[in-house]
Amino acid sequence: MAIFSFIRRLMLVLSGPANDLVFLSFSNGDAGKNFSDHLNSALTRAGLRTFRNADDTRRGENTESETRKAIQESKISVIVFSKDYASSTRCLDNVVMIMDAREATGHIVLPIFYHSDPSEVRNQEGRYFEAFSAHEKCSQGEMERVEEWRGALRKAADVAGMVLQDRVLTLSDADLVEDHHLLLILRRPLATRYSSSVTVCSILTLP
Repeated sequence: MAIFSFIRRLMLVLSGPANDLVFLSFSNGDAGKNFSDHLNSALTRAGLRTFRNADDTRRGENTESETRKAIQESKISVIVFSKDYASSTRCLDNVVMIMDAREATGHIVLPIFYHSDPSEVRNQEGRYFEAFSAHEKCSQGEMERVEEWRGALRKAADVAGMVLQDRVLTLSDADLVEDHHLLLILRRPLATRYSSSVTVCSILTLP
């Protein structure tokens, strides 16, 4: 199932008042930005609104209060865990706010592990270990904040989401987020209803 179709289907089956806002959290520092651009375009073409919170937003834009408000008003938050995601303190702050909303209101969270693995995020291994080593050196007086980031990553990695396996990564990013056959299926009425606390699980692999 393509990622775009997966998110669109999830948006359609969730109970509660209509809400077409998707909160996207991603890093501009690696391939995750290109993937997120395609995902954002696909969602926009489908008539969904997106709030994009990247790590290079200009000063004065998307303040912490605006970001928190956008998360609260969104039906779902999509976190693109790319290799360099943890290098951005802004992205890590996003995860803390998203997981806080999940615990407080049952906010739906969809982690997408793009060129990364849930265990790498959960245990801060590989590039995530390198990123946190740098954060600890720069945050000697704010270790509490670093631990808050670690805790939020562990919680987010434990949420069932989408893992892009290596063989799928041979596809282009555009192909990963587009699936016209499934778009036709999604226009049909869906009989199954889920509560807002539904746990979503989809491992993206090829047959």
